[in-house]
Amino acid sequence: MTLLALVADMGGTNTRVALVDETGSILHRRSERTRADAGRDAVMKRLAEALEEVASTAEASSIAGVGLSVASPVDPATGEMYNPPNLHGEGWHLFSPKSYLQDRLGFPVSLANDATLGAMGEHAFGAGRGSDNMIYMTVSTGIGGGVIVDGRLYTGHKGFAGEIGHITIDRNGPTCNCGNVGCLEVMASGTAVARMAHERLSAGEASSLLKTAEGNTSAVDARMVADAAKAGDSLAQSLMHEVATNLGVGIVSLMHVFDPELIVIGGGMSQNLDMLLPDIDREIQRHAMAHLRDRRPVVKSELGDDVSLLGAAALVFSDRGPVEQK
Repeated sequence: MTLLALVADMGGTNTRVALVDETGSILHRRSERTRADAGRDAVMKRLAEALEEVASTAEASSIAGVGLSVASPVDPATGEMYNPPNLHGEGWHLFSPKSYLQDRLGFPVSLANDATLGAMGEHAFGAGRGSDNMIYMTVSTGIGGGVIVDGRLYTGHKGFAGEIGHITIDRNGPTCNCGNVGCLEVMASGTAVARMAHERLSAGEASSLLKTAEGNTSAVDARMVADAAKAGDSLAQSLMHEVATNLGVGIVSLMHVFDPELIVIGGGMSQNLDMLLPDIDREIQRHAMAHLRDRRPVVKSELGDDVSLLGAAALVFSDRGPVEQK
């Protein structure tokens, strides 16, 4: 009998639910608004109902368990979330979706941070197949990630390893939402691109971005900047160069600490990886130790938007033995 994982990726805006087999094939899926403003109890009730609806398309005996991806730090022992940034309102901090869903659904439940699960997804089913030592980085609104060491997810002392976005690359840099200064996230994320564009446009620099944003510098986002850079806009190209350089600095640090075979880049900014790679590679050549400089470890995610869903499936199957790879 083919085993299936019943999985969900719960974000602040949308929740996606799917059935996934052991090869990483998505057999059934659905998506709906999270409606976080309705409150924790309403959100969890609707999540459970969506999982039940998708589960009803398969034999219950074929479902190995439930995997849940959340945009929050998670205690791996208790399943408690720590101040999830996109789930507003009372009751989310130290809440365990694991306990709630196990009681409601009757299946074993595993959950983890969405970026951490991205590492598991790429390792099991994506660009990291066959690699025992790899890092996954999601570069989007923020920056997160996960680390695979000797074929297993590295979780750290209390399960919070992989906060790649909060390594410091400039101790005199801007303040990050986490309270630190000069974090990789505040220097190289999509949000960072938008902030830097706003600052330079507001200072009077000329750019086609002003026309694109109809004069509203606060409306400029990372996608606009990338498109303008491709079209030859010099300010946009300068911004992409700066962000790629900052990413390269962070990646060199990761190479020195973990010696990975691969660094898989996902998230919205990965759509422009070809534009970023020359500057990333240049930073590796400039700053990596000599025995690491011949490497070109950075590759694009193969799983795209499904990376956390498939990571949640890999998490379920990892409790039952090796995951069958495609």
